[in-house]
Amino acid sequence: MNTAETKAIVDNRPKAIGLVRNDISGLAAARHALEVRRHAEKLGYLYLYTVRPPTRVSDPVGYCLRIATAVQVAAVVVHDLTTVDHSPARTCEVCDLETVIPPETWARAATYPHGTHLSPVREVPTHTDVSPAFHPVAAETHAVLNALAALADPNVDARIIRTRPAEST
Repeated sequence: MNTAETKAIVDNRPKAIGLVRNDISGLAAARHALEVRRHAEKLGYLYLYTVRPPTRVSDPVGYCLRIATAVQVAAVVVHDLTTVDHSPARTCEVCDLETVIPPETWARAATYPHGTHLSPVREVPTHTDVSPAFHPVAAETHAVLNALAALADPNVDARIIRTRPAEST
C-alpha cells in the first residue's frame, strides 16, 4: 500500500485520562490503574494515559487537571472520590469525572460565554404579576425572584428590597 492509498484511521471517541494517586491507593495503585482503564474503555472512552503525580507535587489533582486541559479530554477517570479529595466540582470545571467505585458520572459544569458558569441574571424576569389571592406560594416565589433580579442591578439598594409587605402595627 502506498501513501495515497493509506487512509488515516480517525477515532472519534471522547478522550479520557485516569488519575491514580500513590498516596491514596498505596499498594493497590496498580490494581486501581487497571480498574480505571477498564472502566473508561467500558464507557466508550479512548483511554490515553494514567496520570500518576509525583509524590513531591503539592497539588496532585491540579497536576492532573493541567494535563487534562492540555490534552483536551472529555473525562478524568478515578477509582473513587478520595482520589480527587472528595471534590468532584473542581474536576467538573474542566471535564466530566467518572468514578469506578461507585460507578458514577459527574458531568462537566455548564459554561456560558466568557467563561461564566451561571446563566446571566438578566434572564430572570424583573416583574411578574401574580395575585397573592391566586396562589400565595407562587406569589412569594415570584417576589423572591424579583428581589434577586433587583439585587443584580447595581442601581438598586439591596437594603430596601422586601419579599413580603411590611406588617402594619
